[in-house]
Amino acid sequence: MALGRKAKLKKDGSVIAGIRTVTLSWSGESVDLTTGEDDGFRKLDELSGQEQIDISFEGISKDGDVFRDLVFSNGSRMLTDVTIEFEILDPTNTTPASLTCDFRLSSYEEGKPYNDATTFSGTLESSGEWTYTPESS
Repeated sequence: MALGRKAKLKKDGSVIAGIRTVTLSWSGESVDLTTGEDDGFRKLDELSGQEQIDISFEGISKDGDVFRDLVFSNGSRMLTDVTIEFEILDPTNTTPASLTCDFRLSSYEEGKPYNDATTFSGTLESSGEWTYTPESS
């Protein structure tokens, strides 16, 4: 069984502390090639005009505030060398699949319930090409 808690979000090889859930979304923008000769039926190119990966995350504040510091500083919102490490699905493998890319922090929320841990959530958007490495032994 795949457990979401086994997925890890890393920056420069180190786990970003406090992350509890990670959601990965891929989208590829279609290129419409429809012309008058297509008798009213849409024709799409096999390639995407633009592809992107978005990562949504939620967590509790723990060891430092990587995202808060990024949001409230006057610098770039870009995070380089971000990796999502997936859970191992095949028990004969020892190295999890991973996806690495530069990402821009596009949204961030922080909750401060009076009787519980500070929570946060946000979204990262891919910038440039990514590298996917399959699970292996």
